Amino acid sequence: HVPARLSPRDLPKLVRVVEPATLLTALASGPAEVADFILANISQRMAQNLRDEIAGLGPIKPRDADAAMMAIVLAIRQLEGTGEITLLAGPEEDEA
Repeated sequence: HVPARLSPRDLPKLVRVVEPATLLTALASGPAEVADFILANISQRMAQNLRDEIAGLGPIKPRDADAAMMAIVLAIRQLEGTGEITLLAGPEEDEA
């Protein structure tokens, strides 16, 4: 739900708090729409560097992929908890 819940202007904050290796693993192994959303909303130079590094990655173990994606979710929750970002309302919240 990252593209639906996170404002593009908040992505640089997220990228700064996540370890680079964790970010690479999550982008390489997570849903393509999430990776595309993140890469489209950070600096072009950084996005290209990440794409180049992703292309050089070998196979990713499922446990490593899960851990990386969980780290992204935890970083988002931490940033929201400290007030640095505000999550957008999800579709289920709009109906309530």
